[in-house]
Amino acid sequence: MTGDAASPRGTQRAVVFGGPDRAEMGEAPMPALETRAAPGVLPRRCDHAVIVRTLATCVCGSDLHTLHNPGAAPGMVLGHELTGVVVEVGRDVQRVKVGDVCSVPFNVACGRCANCRAGLTGHCQGTNPARPGATYGMGEAFGGWAGFQAEYSLVPYADFNLYVFADPDQARERLLDVAMIGDILPTGYHAARSAGVAPGSTVYVAGAGPVGLASAAACRLLGAAAVVVGDFNAERLAHVRSVGFATADLAADGALADKLAEVLGVPHVDVGIDCVGASDAAVMNAGAEGITPGARALNDIIGVVRPGGAVAVPGVYSAGTPGARPSLGVWLGGVWSKAITVTSGATPARGYQDDLATAVLLGGFGIGEIVRATEIPLDQGAAAYARSAAGASSKFVLVP
Repeated sequence: MTGDAASPRGTQRAVVFGGPDRAEMGEAPMPALETRAAPGVLPRRCDHAVIVRTLATCVCGSDLHTLHNPGAAPGMVLGHELTGVVVEVGRDVQRVKVGDVCSVPFNVACGRCANCRAGLTGHCQGTNPARPGATYGMGEAFGGWAGFQAEYSLVPYADFNLYVFADPDQARERLLDVAMIGDILPTGYHAARSAGVAPGSTVYVAGAGPVGLASAAACRLLGAAAVVVGDFNAERLAHVRSVGFATADLAADGALADKLAEVLGVPHVDVGIDCVGASDAAVMNAGAEGITPGARALNDIIGVVRPGGAVAVPGVYSAGTPGARPSLGVWLGGVWSKAITVTSGATPARGYQDDLATAVLLGGFGIGEIVRATEIPLDQGAAAYARSAAGASSKFVLVP
């Protein structure tokens, strides 16, 4: 069934890939239930889909990775975080209706394959012909689905994928909080839960960007006794302290274990969460040591997690291609000798949205303040990318 408030056809404003390391404002086709081939988009008929008018869409660290991905196509719409209003529904959609205010998980999931039935929506087998797992706005290698940094977007398998807010007015009022429910809050929560964070846990989070802050917030939600966030950016660390977490200044001299001991009284933690937080020293020394800066950060985490502890890796690392897999130089001997449990991979975001939306809207969990959600017009999306790449301590929320 198609609703009366169907989206217009033609073109729309969107943040698009403008070439290596460049996002820019441009025009893109309006979404339709039958998609045609476009930059980064594969043609499909999607009677199970809906069209969503954007209320808020965000800039993510993964979007910055897309800007230097060799598979990115000039002109493709970027972005994978969306909160919006349903304006059109396909004939096979039964649960979702026109006018619903919804949050869209960043995973594109069919809800029908073995992985989706097992809750592994980050590795859906039905939405990406290239490999298990699909994400909006990252090109054909990630399934060929258009991104969300636009005025309107297509969301397939809507009955399964969409989280519909019971109180649309409340969702609009808390827009900067609920905008985090599609990606970074579930990602931080998944990392913390997978690593076994529980009441009394001590945690070190590497990286004070939005995902690092969301991970710290999730640890607090799960009852961690102490959370220390490490970074080398002074502005980010100041914000971390302002929202109540301890910090480790990675730009300062001294070993990470000693910095943790100053806060915790012991040089180790129960859990380490790697949100791609590498110190200046790691960046400078990594080449000489024959490892990547990210691996240096991960190895530092392995060094401070207690024997029998756990490490979660929500930060994104390139898988490379078969036969050309990147060598990171991770300290596997440390993982083995300390019996550390390691969890990683794309977050199955949809499975966490019900609980996290309740925590935000009924429990008053202010995730927007913690990640410093900052509203900015969609037309200034390219500037938001530049500020994010420069290390701004903000999570930019684009609003048409």
